[in-house]
Amino acid sequence: MPKDFHVFDFHRIFFGNLPPIFLFEVVFRTLILYSYTLVLLRLLGKRGMGQLSTLEVAIIISFGSAIGDSMIDADVPVLYGMIGITVVAVFQIYLERLINKNKKVEAFMEGEPRLMVENGIIMWPCMVDENLSKEDLFRFLRDKEVEHLGQVHKALFEISGNVSVMFQSPKNVKPGLTVLPENNISKNAVLQEGHEVSEDAHYSCLNCGYTISLNTRNQFGKCVNCNTNQWIRSEK
Repeated sequence: MPKDFHVFDFHRIFFGNLPPIFLFEVVFRTLILYSYTLVLLRLLGKRGMGQLSTLEVAIIISFGSAIGDSMIDADVPVLYGMIGITVVAVFQIYLERLINKNKKVEAFMEGEPRLMVENGIIMWPCMVDENLSKEDLFRFLRDKEVEHLGQVHKALFEISGNVSVMFQSPKNVKPGLTVLPENNISKNAVLQEGHEVSEDAHYSCLNCGYTISLNTRNQFGKCVNCNTNQWIRSEK
């Protein structure tokens, strides 16, 4: 550290120790690298921001790292930044061609769609593997105007991070677990194992959505699908 270095030197913090004219060089560097990046991205193709794959996220991070220092650091030539993002772009093109030819490489690099819901039942192995909670799933489904799981034939967690929903046909819609947040569900509506059924109706497992028809001669037991013990009246 230089002997004349001063902590909380606000002139150094905000303006640096270079001549003020260097600010114009920062603008010049930024315009060059930004324009060059746009050209490379145009050559690589485009995709909506909500549909970014793993490779595309990686290239954004790499571009930002390679370009950032060259934009503002007087000791890092613009050429270095241009070389860095060019190497990344060429490597990206090579990887995409390899992925398009080899399904195993594609699955390894970008992953595969995972089944989150099938016929109204939550697929918990997928949820655990993808580090998703039930509320994460329900938030996705509410955004697709789903009211309960009985409306859902399949829900897929795509490699982009989006959720695709395949709805049941109107004639196949069945009662199912509500997708309301749990804090919107009355505690009195949650029925425990061993409680007697007070009304003939469909009831759904609060954990996985497994739905059964029960009458007043029954008691609530454990869910045969996930072995939990909380139930709720199904939505129609």
